[in-house]
Amino acid sequence: MEFRLSPAMNLAHLTYFKTLAETKTYRDTAYECSISQSTLSNAINGLEKELGTSLFVRNKGLAELTETGHIFYTYVDTSLRFLNNGIDIVKERSGKQIREITIGTILSAQSHDWSELIYDYRKQVHGNVQINVVQSTTPEILKDIKAGKIDVAFCGSLGPDPDLMQCPRWSQGVVLVVNKDHPFAKRDHISLTELVNHYLISYTLDGPIGPPLTALIKGRDLTVDCLYNDEITLASIVASNPDIMAIACNSWLLSSYGDHIKLVYIEEADDDFRQIFFSYLANSEKPRIVEEFIKLVTQSCIS
Repeated sequence: MEFRLSPAMNLAHLTYFKTLAETKTYRDTAYECSISQSTLSNAINGLEKELGTSLFVRNKGLAELTETGHIFYTYVDTSLRFLNNGIDIVKERSGKQIREITIGTILSAQSHDWSELIYDYRKQVHGNVQINVVQSTTPEILKDIKAGKIDVAFCGSLGPDPDLMQCPRWSQGVVLVVNKDHPFAKRDHISLTELVNHYLISYTLDGPIGPPLTALIKGRDLTVDCLYNDEITLASIVASNPDIMAIACNSWLLSSYGDHIKLVYIEEADDDFRQIFFSYLANSEKPRIVEEFIKLVTQSCIS
């Protein structure tokens, strides 16, 4: 069966719709798409007339998707992503595409092993490849993978997701970070029971470290302020205040304060307190250079 987009539902208008659904403002969408707000309004109105339903409602100045709009967005997003992938693949094979891969990463994943992977990949691929590295938080990285802004990533996990392949790549233990002047700095191991009545800081509970951190401290009568997102912040606070200790993942970032802190292993904690996953979009056609990187990394993922 032949299918042809109507004038009101061309690729440009579908792109405007997708962008508006994501930015939720006409001003930002018009700016991002390099069009006027009146052109954008006409395009959205044309789509709604063609479909015979409203796609957006105004809510406190924002353009929110209706229930039907959410359904339409799912199909438009998938279709445009597959089309763009197809364009990239054909251009790559014809030699007209700049070969590039965008890799997302959380800061603590950029260890020596991570650098070796990038080096091995550069040796393996033929010709010049532009490698773009985007550093962000796990929630933002996973969101950008689904949006097609990032090809692959090294980050945490927010749980099972049918849209993503998440391969465990590295694991990190957890330690108690103490100031060099604290009495616990003389210790190599410590039990959580010894930390009652001491002031502790750690990560926010709404991120990927939240579940294992909650399980570790639950029912132990500990005073823990869970406010922070990374090891550098935790270590810097401990380094400047001998009365504060931190529960933190044992990542390379802690070495920045090696002269001012001591890492004490927590007896109740597992060695795989935090897992770093290699993540990418499931069930989608990818450019060959991306497939080659996926093949290289998954060969050494934790089974």
